[in-house]
Amino acid sequence: MADTHALALDAMRAKGAADAAALAAKAVAGEANAQELLEKKAMVPTWRQRDFTAVPVGTPYKWGDMVYKLRQAHDATEHPEWTPDRVPALWAALSKEGETGAPEAPITASRGMEYTYGLYYLDTEDGKVYLCKRPGEAEGGAVVLQFLPHELVGQYFEEVVA
Repeated sequence: MADTHALALDAMRAKGAADAAALAAKAVAGEANAQELLEKKAMVPTWRQRDFTAVPVGTPYKWGDMVYKLRQAHDATEHPEWTPDRVPALWAALSKEGETGAPEAPITASRGMEYTYGLYYLDTEDGKVYLCKRPGEAEGGAVVLQFLPHELVGQYFEEVVA
């Protein structure tokens, strides 16, 4: 006779795996924004050293207190130093929980981050807040930049003066 408790645990694990796969598929398709991925962070797998060549670009992974999306397929099996926080060419950082991009809750900027036009970012190097804005780009559009806001004033950002 099968153990009811074990069967229930197996069913919960299967449901959790299916939910996580569905969230990853939404992220890859561009249908899950950063806020949704952060709200469902418990469903996002933790990065581990492995081969990412068959993983779809856009798949989310956790590293530390951040969530990152895969930007480029690669093989990290022999490169433990290729963690998402260290290689922005391979990973795009998402904002931290509670950071909405509003002036009163700017997103902490990082190199390799996907910046969204119309949102506000806190530059950790100078402590200032910047608005992501570029002539000809509509609010809500996104761009991945390897620089912090203070390095791109006049091109992608304008400083917010209190």
